[in-house]
Amino acid sequence: MSRIAWWSAAGLVVVLAALVPGAQGRMGSRHIGGGGALLGLCGSGTTINNGLITVEVMVKPTSDQQAALNELKTIAKQNADALTTACGGAYSGTLPERLAASERRLEAALTGLRKFKPAADKFYALLSAEQKNEVNGLIIFP
Repeated sequence: MSRIAWWSAAGLVVVLAALVPGAQGRMGSRHIGGGGALLGLCGSGTTINNGLITVEVMVKPTSDQQAALNELKTIAKQNADALTTACGGAYSGTLPERLAASERRLEAALTGLRKFKPAADKFYALLSAEQKNEVNGLIIFP
């Protein structure tokens, strides 16, 4: 799998993994999900931020690599903030209101992924083969 495809898949998996847990309902209740899927989505920015800290420790970036990693961290922080804003508010209201809120959250996540990917590609391209092996071996991006 190419690195571009890997980073894209990693980001997509973060989004999709966040959606799956919400499919589980509460036993004895008509209420399915309760927004649990989007709670996972809403926490994905923090997961990525933590993953970037791990990447930094493991690959010990050079100054050029550090600049690209800092750019990636900045974008990840902006994305996390955007998700926090999009995820604000209660998981209540009418079905159309909940669907509109879900759509806003998913749009924020997808917009963030589209900003994150080019910076991730840039950072990855600067890594040595040994550093790429380190990053490839980390299980920080689901």
